[in-house]
Amino acid sequence: MNQIVNPVIRDRLKRLNPGRDEEQLVRSFYQKKFKIAGLAIGAGIILGGLLFASDRINGKISQEGEILREGYEGSAMEIPATVHSSRYGEVDVDIVVDHRTYTGEEIDKIFDRAEIWLDQVLPGDNENIASVRDDLVFPAFYEDTDIAIQYTSSNYGLINGNGEVRNEELDKEEQVVIKVEFSYGDAIREREYEITVFPPLLTQTEMFKKTLMETLSHENIRQKENEVFLLPDQVGEENIVFQEKRDKRFLYVICLGILCAAFLYKGMDRDLDKLYEKRKQRLLFCYPEFVSKLALLTGAGMSVTGAVRRIYMDKKDQKEEPLYEELGIFIRELDNGILEERALENLGKRSGLIQYRKFCSLLSANMKKGSVNLKNLLEGEAEEAFTDHQIQIRKLGEEAGTKLLIPMVMMLAVVMVIIMVPAFMTYQIS
Repeated sequence: MNQIVNPVIRDRLKRLNPGRDEEQLVRSFYQKKFKIAGLAIGAGIILGGLLFASDRINGKISQEGEILREGYEGSAMEIPATVHSSRYGEVDVDIVVDHRTYTGEEIDKIFDRAEIWLDQVLPGDNENIASVRDDLVFPAFYEDTDIAIQYTSSNYGLINGNGEVRNEELDKEEQVVIKVEFSYGDAIREREYEITVFPPLLTQTEMFKKTLMETLSHENIRQKENEVFLLPDQVGEENIVFQEKRDKRFLYVICLGILCAAFLYKGMDRDLDKLYEKRKQRLLFCYPEFVSKLALLTGAGMSVTGAVRRIYMDKKDQKEEPLYEELGIFIRELDNGILEERALENLGKRSGLIQYRKFCSLLSANMKKGSVNLKNLLEGEAEEAFTDHQIQIRKLGEEAGTKLLIPMVMMLAVVMVIIMVPAFMTYQIS
């Protein structure tokens, strides 16, 4: 423990808790720090572990490459996955799996109306589907009905599933077949449209992804009546393996817990520094009054230790004042047989302030050579202490005024807005 203890922290604890066991103070402080940091890290690990377990339990793709479909009344699933290929590496794809469909008679009339409506909507801003220059309109449903419409393009690089036409680099006409599938429950009708576009320049990986998506779409349609969607293990001559993308929020939560633990750990050090600075401030404020009373009592004929005892007895109930806590320790040391010079030296060291160390040295030296000029020395020290106290008060006042400057500027800006906005509005109205 001694090797990792910050000496500054040890000094702060010693001065904030005079008279108490130093090792016990350090041990308790670091035990509290480690406990708070451990709780933060533990909470992050537990939450991250829960998210990790939830992600594994709720995974859609089984070890056998199977996906459990939604029921008849369910909806389509879109599962982000990563395909592992020895040639193309890892390719990210979105697997779309529809819910299970019913088998039975087709509803021809509503499909006829849907086809007529789609013939009018599909061209979008184009004159007709024979001359297409702008994006097509691919509605997902027939007006306000439950008839779902799905689109399969023979070339997704030219016309994707959203109807976007990518013809910026085309230099000749080319036909693209858009396969439209109307579905209502278990009833399906298909329709094809021909569009003229030019193919884009695709990389080998993009071509592989295109073929992969077409294969997945084909398998989705082919296995539509199956309860389990079996992912393909081969695209063309390439063997592939699917792996569902895992949620990585558990890692973020764990890192957040560790970060919070670090901030809490360092925050306790800053809190300790603030308490130490507050104690020093209180000791400085009490110093002029203490020296003045000591000068008065010693001038009346009392000894230094007697005067200190008298001052302490008059104010011993003010336990929140660090000066009287220090005087209590000083008196107990004298009662335990410690020499006055040594007790004064300890008092100056515990205070941590140059004023007290100087004052205690003055008293100790005066005790050794007699108390002839003690009264004059104490009166001079009291006068100097009051002068320093006034300077300190003035400095604190200036700092407080500086801190109030920003709120005052903000209030001024608000007042200017309150005055100027109605003035401008009145000018515009007139």
